[in-house]
Amino acid sequence: MPLILGLLAALGIILLANYLVLIDIDRYKRLFDGLLLVLNIPVLLFGGFLVLAPPQTLADLQPDMALAFPNQAAYGAMLAAIALWDMLVCLRPLRQIMARWLPLDSTSPVHTLALMLSGILAGTTLLTLTQGGLEGVAETAVSTPLIDFVFQQALFILLALLGVGLLVRRRLPELAKRLGLERPSWSQIRFGLRWIAILVFIQWAAGIIWALASPDQSQLVEGINNVLLGNFDTVGEWFIVALGAGLGEEILFRGAMQPIFGLWFTSIIFAIAHIQYGFTLVTILIFVISAVLGYIRRRTNTTVAIFVHAGYDFVLGMFFLLATLLEKFIS
Repeated sequence: MPLILGLLAALGIILLANYLVLIDIDRYKRLFDGLLLVLNIPVLLFGGFLVLAPPQTLADLQPDMALAFPNQAAYGAMLAAIALWDMLVCLRPLRQIMARWLPLDSTSPVHTLALMLSGILAGTTLLTLTQGGLEGVAETAVSTPLIDFVFQQALFILLALLGVGLLVRRRLPELAKRLGLERPSWSQIRFGLRWIAILVFIQWAAGIIWALASPDQSQLVEGINNVLLGNFDTVGEWFIVALGAGLGEEILFRGAMQPIFGLWFTSIIFAIAHIQYGFTLVTILIFVISAVLGYIRRRTNTTVAIFVHAGYDFVLGMFFLLATLLEKFIS
């Protein structure tokens, strides 16, 4: 129930931000900035409390959370950092400075909220790095149910649609145009196929380099992947995973976010949102892949980026299945 209420509250704030853009009254926009700032004060205070309080405080307040985040001080520091980022981007003068380098509108409530949600997305992922690094992830890793993965990607799509004005500022044709969802031409499909092959090769080369440079770390991540992806053991499931990731992540990151954050800032957020394993060669690889997808979005449209992302994930999924079958056959 708390999760559902939280989602409903977030969706309501997104709709409110779009409505304020629609009526375009500066006084209300400034009040919205103030509202967002005030909402983050309790999070900042709670994070600071966890940093300063005795180590068992989190266990006493919320035993389940204490088990998931055993390092209370680091957990509190990251919460405080997330809240501090969110509060800073509520300040229009700071957004005006950011607008010198990013294609965002410093007066737009939607862009302000997008900056906040990006910080929450990145910060939530960084929370896992405060709890033991790769070894901690390996100890707590569990397989991901397909329905949970599909729900997450559907939520990404919903956030993107509402964020760019669904139900408030834009009708479906305008919505599709804003998100870059166009019918691809045959030449664009061929362009996408070439990039799928290039990305798969980059992935293969990076895997070899990492295995040679840091074999222990590489094997640890491989073991984590085997646990996380263990539920996906058919071609059909991998097709759903690839299609879901392509649709959800590309519509959100390349379709909704890149036009207001630019290619490089969006790629940084995308990479941070995928660093559950820590800052490793994988982080650089994900950043490169995101930059390539951003380039494809800029050169063509989001539809081609979806095609490339889904195709790349599907090919890797087939390699994963093949390796699993070979391992069972050999053993």
